[in-house]
Amino acid sequence: MLASLIANLLTFIIKVFAILIQFLLILTLGLVAAVLLALPWLLRITALLLWLVGAYLGFTSTQTIYAPYSPSIPVIALQFVVILILVGWVLIVVRKNTNFIWGGLTVGGLVMGASSLGSIWLLVHWQYADLFFRALPPTLFSVLLLFETIRLRTLRRNVEPPVLESASV
Repeated sequence: MLASLIANLLTFIIKVFAILIQFLLILTLGLVAAVLLALPWLLRITALLLWLVGAYLGFTSTQTIYAPYSPSIPVIALQFVVILILVGWVLIVVRKNTNFIWGGLTVGGLVMGASSLGSIWLLVHWQYADLFFRALPPTLFSVLLLFETIRLRTLRRNVEPPVLESASV
C-alpha cells in the first residue's frame, strides 16, 4: 500500500515537472517569437538612437573645440553645420532609395560620432591640432566660395542668353 502510494506520488511529480518544462518551453518560444516580431522596430529605434548620439557627439565636439576661443554665434553656426550635414545625408539617402533610410541614419550617426571622437582625440594628442581646427572652417569656407564662383561663371558662359524676337507691328 505504501509502495503504491509512493509510486503514484512519483508519477504525479514527474507529470508536474513535465508540464512545468512544457510551460517554460512555450514561454521561452513565445518570448523568442515576440523578439523576432519586434526586431525590425528595435533595429529602427537603434538606428534613430545612433543618429541622435552622432548628432550629440558632433555638437559636443564642436563646443569642445571652438567654444574656448570663439564667440558663441560662430560656434552655434558650426553646430548648425553639423545639423546640416546629418539632415543632408538623410535627404540624399531618401532621394536615392527610401528603403535605405534606416541604414542611412545608422551610417550617418556612426560617421559623425567617429569623426567627433577622432577630432577630440586629435585635439588631445597632437600639439598643432588647435591651429589646424582654427584654420579649418575659414579654409573650407573660402574653398567653397572659390568653387561656387568658378562653377557659376562657367555655367553663365555656357548658357547663351535668350534671343528676343522682335514683335511685328
